[in-house]
Amino acid sequence: MGSFAERMGHRAERTLVQSDSLDRDTRTEIWNTIVILKQVFQNVRDETYGSDTTESNVLEAVWTWEFKQARDEMRSHGQVWEHIKIYVLNEKWFDVLDLVEALVGYLGRYKTHSTRDLVATFTEGFNNRFEHFLVGFRFIGQEITPIDSTAEAEAVVAATEDAASIAGARHALERAISLLADREKPDYPNSIKESISAVEAVVKKVTGANDDLAAGLKKLENAGLSIHPALKGAWLKMYGWTSDEDGIRHGGIDAADADQALAKYVLVTCSAFVSYLIEEGRKAGLLT
Repeated sequence: MGSFAERMGHRAERTLVQSDSLDRDTRTEIWNTIVILKQVFQNVRDETYGSDTTESNVLEAVWTWEFKQARDEMRSHGQVWEHIKIYVLNEKWFDVLDLVEALVGYLGRYKTHSTRDLVATFTEGFNNRFEHFLVGFRFIGQEITPIDSTAEAEAVVAATEDAASIAGARHALERAISLLADREKPDYPNSIKESISAVEAVVKKVTGANDDLAAGLKKLENAGLSIHPALKGAWLKMYGWTSDEDGIRHGGIDAADADQALAKYVLVTCSAFVSYLIEEGRKAGLLT
């Protein structure tokens, strides 16, 4: 629901997804979220009597690896935070998202017992801000991915978590995410292939057979898992689309046709199906 002024028609409601820019309000809110991180670090310092190293390590990494500055010329913590603020408010939108992604990555790399929950807390915080300001990206894990729906992003995250015990499926999903999220050289065709491979890996685990997806889906009933015929048929058709001689796995689909929208659709759809298969497999006693 919009604000009072928007409902009364006194201010235009935000409707356009920001996929190739970040407006001033969004940049300010990204910085405000980072300010909360800064305050958390202050609290951790107080609680640990200054012994926690996460903030120092994160800021040093940002200074040297993101801002490309000499390590021995690093300023005080306060000055580095101010440099981050200026960067977020003024640099190109993709550089800002690179910095936000890097911050989260460094939080994960340099976490301590006192800061072990910060990655989850701040990826959720940034995603909430992205959703509110219609930013066309979401954090999935520690990568900012071109998915503009929080529900879709959560479906992908849930699938990677559900597939934790199925290494092939989890690896394929993570690879699909990375190929889609690469802002310099996104590889949409291979992202699609990896998404399909994730479903294939789950089917193999459920059936206990080293079949491809098409054969595996047909064996699910024999393995004790019932799938509605229409749903199974839809997946057989999707697999045929990617895997027959004219499919994307054999280079039959032009790379230009495998665009971001298609790769995103396949990733989200496959993620949902992975979670569905795993849940149903557990109900049937085929997975633990």
